[in-house]
Amino acid sequence: MTHFTDHHHTGETVSETGTYICSTGEKKELHQGNTFPECPSTGGSTTWTHASHTHRTGETVMESGHYIDADGEHVALKQGEKFPRCPSTGESVTWTHEQQ
Repeated sequence: MTHFTDHHHTGETVSETGTYICSTGEKKELHQGNTFPECPSTGGSTTWTHASHTHRTGETVMESGHYIDADGEHVALKQGEKFPRCPSTGESVTWTHEQQ
């Protein structure tokens, strides 16, 4: 399995305290030194990413969820889709997980 930068797998050690989001979109506060847990929804192994991690247009969505771009546009994306261009301008943008 390819290990992506800023993507962490169940069983790895948390290197930075913060809010993380698993591949199903579940959020969990994790602390440095802890171990990344199994998915709260499925109970199985998962991939975690820091909630403040940014994604660029064209990158593959690694975790389903709601995202917001630099212009404030909101989209719901599913794992495996590509991050789109800005819906209002058509330009390449960065996306972050929408804080709910």
